[in-house]
Parts: sequence; C-alpha cells; structure tokens
Amino acid sequence: IGLIWSMTPLVGVQMYLGLGTWLILRLFCIRFYLPIAIAMIWITNPVTLPFFYSLFYWIGKQVLLLLGIPFQQISFDTLLAISKESESMDLISGLYHWTIFLFDKMGLPMFVGGFAFGIPLALLGYPITYRLLNSYRARRAHEEGISLQEWELKHVRKDVGLFAAKTP
Repeated sequence: IGLIWSMTPLVGVQMYLGLGTWLILRLFCIRFYLPIAIAMIWITNPVTLPFFYSLFYWIGKQVLLLLGIPFQQISFDTLLAISKESESMDLISGLYHWTIFLFDKMGLPMFVGGFAFGIPLALLGYPITYRLLNSYRARRAHEEGISLQEWELKHVRKDVGLFAAKTP
C-alpha cells in the first residue's frame, strides 16, 4: 500500500491516503502494518522528489504515446521558465504557481507514470517486505527460544485499533 501511494505525485497527502486506505481496508478485515506503509511512503520525499517526478513524467509520457492519448509535452526550458517565475514571487504565490503548473500541464503523464511504475513495484515489494518482516520476527523468536507462532501470539497485538473485537 505504501509503495503504491509513494509512487504518486501527491507528496504532502500520501500519508493521509495511506491512513485512509488502512481505515477502509480494516472495514473489510484486510490488515496491513501501517508503520511499514508509512515508511514506504517516505521513499518519495523532498530529496528524492526531482528524480521521481522526472521518472513519473517520462514513464507516463511513454505510456500515453503508446496508447495514443493526447497530452501537452513539457520541455526542460519550460520547467526552467516556470521555476524562475516561481522564484520571483513570494513563497505562497510561487508555491501556488508551481502547483497549478504541475497539475495542469504535467498531471496526466505524472499520474499515469506513477501508477504504471508504482503498481508493479508494490507487487514486487510486498513479498520482499513480508519476507523481511517474518525473518526479523523469526530471529527475535529464536533469540527468545520460542517458535515464530508463539512469538507472534506474545508480541503482535490484534486486540488494538478502531475495529478490534470488543470483549465484554
């Protein structure tokens, strides 16, 4: 879940989307470990953002061209001009100007590219994360001299949260 949301150009709301997904899936008794999802969401952060936005745009552009869907292509000169315009404004106006440009001119290719990259990444990332978490738990169980199942019964709480089974 975290990898899917991290590969969208929605930096700033990705954690809320992860939390919302967690809450909705809990209604259907589908559980996932929210802290790991949030950690995965932070793969896209202010430092990695230029790389990922460029990657999303490029992948999305290729997919849209392949499907024959029209969109407005953006050159590096256009990005540089928008950046310089934004820098000449006060902070709020510059952020607003840049955000409108991102969603209006780059939005479709970035969303398509983010999901085209994020869905396969999440499908690959889930079993890897699952194995890493279970190997960590098995190591901890071994340190305590108990089985993995016993360790999970002892340490993994299933009685907490908004939708936990209530005991009388």
